[in-house]
Amino acid sequence: MKATDSLLADHKMVRKIMEGFTVENPRFSHILKTLHRVLLGHAWFEDTIFLPVLKAEPRFVKCFVEEFGQEHRDIDALLKLLRRTPVVKSREFEAYALQFRSLLHAHFEKEEDGLFPLAEKVLESKGLNRLGAEMKRRQAEVQNIAID
Repeated sequence: MKATDSLLADHKMVRKIMEGFTVENPRFSHILKTLHRVLLGHAWFEDTIFLPVLKAEPRFVKCFVEEFGQEHRDIDALLKLLRRTPVVKSREFEAYALQFRSLLHAHFEKEEDGLFPLAEKVLESKGLNRLGAEMKRRQAEVQNIAID
């Protein structure tokens, strides 16, 4: 499986989890924790395996690739804020949730419309398949990522 296909599958899973991302959902705190774990794993794969390969590729502008890593850190910070904020209909919680949704949506759009298609052109199938195999091989490491 190509690395981009694996990462797109993660996006699909996150979107499915986001369907239950509402305070009225009695399982909201569990959904929030699951969402955090899935997004940490997704970001870990990109930051550890996918983005370093792209940074090393001379046809990528370094700041373009670094932007995605920064967004991963921002998403993680918002998830931590959401998990620490009492799950009530407070303005604070709603503001964090809106920022999280907006950032996540914009981030996925940038990856799907820009980063992944560009990576497929530059790295071609052979490189993407090699990265996908590396991601699969290192999957056990991701399952051990601790979340705060």
